[in-house]
Amino acid sequence: MNRVCFATRSACSLAALAISPVLLAQETVEQRLQRLEQQNKQLQEQVGALSSDVESIDLGGLVPPLSTAKRGVGQGAAKVYDVAQGLSIGGYGEFVFQQRDGRLDQADAQRAILYVGYKFDEKWVFNSEIEVEHGSTSNAGSVSLEFGYLEYLANDAFNLRGGLLLSPLGLINQLHEPTAFLPASRPQTENRIIPTTWREMGIGAYGDFGDFSYQSYLMTSLDGANFSSNGLRGGRQRGSKAEADDWSLLTRLDYVGVPGLIVGGAVGYGDAGQDNLDDTPTTAMQPGPYAVPSMRTTILEAHVDYRTGPWQFRALYATARVQDAAAFNTSTGENLADRMTGYYGEVGCDVLSWLHPESGAQLTPFVRYEHIDTQDSMPTGFTTERSKDNEILTLGINYKPIPQVVIKLDYENWDNSYNRFNVLFGYVF
Repeated sequence: MNRVCFATRSACSLAALAISPVLLAQETVEQRLQRLEQQNKQLQEQVGALSSDVESIDLGGLVPPLSTAKRGVGQGAAKVYDVAQGLSIGGYGEFVFQQRDGRLDQADAQRAILYVGYKFDEKWVFNSEIEVEHGSTSNAGSVSLEFGYLEYLANDAFNLRGGLLLSPLGLINQLHEPTAFLPASRPQTENRIIPTTWREMGIGAYGDFGDFSYQSYLMTSLDGANFSSNGLRGGRQRGSKAEADDWSLLTRLDYVGVPGLIVGGAVGYGDAGQDNLDDTPTTAMQPGPYAVPSMRTTILEAHVDYRTGPWQFRALYATARVQDAAAFNTSTGENLADRMTGYYGEVGCDVLSWLHPESGAQLTPFVRYEHIDTQDSMPTGFTTERSKDNEILTLGINYKPIPQVVIKLDYENWDNSYNRFNVLFGYVF
């Protein structure tokens, strides 16, 4: 009996010794699988965090994704490029209350926009922006085609666009949805010198080369007959039976190789006299018609926009030179400068990213400083007007409960004009 028990115990011991390497191997495999699973989980968490960071930069309603910005349209207008074929609808709007020191306060349905696009196939696209300003077609209101074009999508490096085009100059001209910039008001530098929103009939190309993005368009020139001491804004023709004797070349180049960063510059160059007589003079001092000189106009600008974490930085410098300003002033009684300049810088920080990061909302205190002088240099024999040289300090809060909705409150302090308190409700879809 003892021999049997001994033999049994010996057999069990031998079996245990025989299978122990297998068990150890199995444990090692299981441990490796567990380690790989843990590593995979950590990798997924890192990718998720990175995607969240990228979304906060590109899709947070602050600026469109870089791929959109390079197309020269805002978030709502870019939806047509994301569909395989067919109709695309988007839009944005702004409703503003403005309290004005020493003047009547004003409430305004400032803009209501409808983007309508159609993608015929993978190569051909139509896109448009239809704008209702100031809630009506009366009392300075209007219904306008802000842009409308046909486009041929050849490849990343070269695409053709023709029709009513937005100028590529500046940061606001093409990306002007209320979620794309912090204050309630667009900068005066971009409003009067570039001048936003500037659209003209034309044709051109855009594309990417590595870390660089370009746009270049041949467009009908501004109508110099409507330039003034306030800047170039009156010269916009908006594609409405535009005088087309003179054309301008507008070209932009941006570096976009760093996520969240757009840095570059643009130039516009061409005559603005339109080779004719103008029968609607800008002042009553000189009854028309009167001769309009060639008025060669050059606009230069440099810009940077950088979003990193909760921080937002933006700056722009612009200058415009107008030849024949003296002859124009003599003919019209105007006081047009031969050089005008402006610049601004703004910074904001989303404090909710620290205080309440899981909310998904953004609360961004900001400050913008701007200096604009539309009579920086006058032709001989003409004097500057003090009111044309302005420094503007804007302080405010930009709140986004969701990326597509924005509420802005800010105060503008002007050194040569009335101060303003603004409340804006805006949206984009």
